[in-house]
Amino acid sequence: MMRRRLKETLVLGIACLAFAGCESMPRIDHARTGPFYAPTNVRAVDRLPTTIRRIAILPVAGLPDIPEANLARLDSSFSSEFNRSARAEAVIVSRDLLARLAGARQLSSVEALPHDLLSKLKGATFADAILFIDLTAYSPYPPLKLGIRSKLVDISSGEILWAFDNLFDANEPAVANAARRHYLDFNSPEGAKGDLSSTVLQNPTRFGSYVAFSTFVTLPKR
Repeated sequence: MMRRRLKETLVLGIACLAFAGCESMPRIDHARTGPFYAPTNVRAVDRLPTTIRRIAILPVAGLPDIPEANLARLDSSFSSEFNRSARAEAVIVSRDLLARLAGARQLSSVEALPHDLLSKLKGATFADAILFIDLTAYSPYPPLKLGIRSKLVDISSGEILWAFDNLFDANEPAVANAARRHYLDFNSPEGAKGDLSSTVLQNPTRFGSYVAFSTFVTLPKR
């Protein structure tokens, strides 16, 4: 009887140790291991021409029901991330300036443009190319969603140097992983306690910064 009890106690002890070992194993963080979303619907020239030194960035063209205040926050995110990409000098075209030049506070890359708009923009900004940014999908509430269609157009020739059309849906695990990784790499406050990267999946401005970064990383290199 004593030997039987000793055997049962030994088995129970081994089971407890095994359970404790499993509990102490590090949790896999998919913000570091992936899978990560990589934009695929991109067309671009091999290299950005040396003649493209200044790029005029138009305001984000949103869907009709999006408040302009929301678009303004996206304007800021996209201009900041374009500067971070270091492809060329950015000239920000405000909505007020665009209204004076084109009679509209936003312009989509797929709508008919005023015939003299390119020359007017060149005269006002001395830019060599224009960057259009369109919203094709938008949800500011979790799960966050941004659809981005963007084009870089040479003002002199009218050539499309780069075209991008992708959907970033935080409900997709690969997008969520990539957004969290971006937050950890670039926006995690120094000395912050705990992992705050999940906030990017609830905050439209932070998510917009991730989307802008992922968009402009596909621009042609110098």
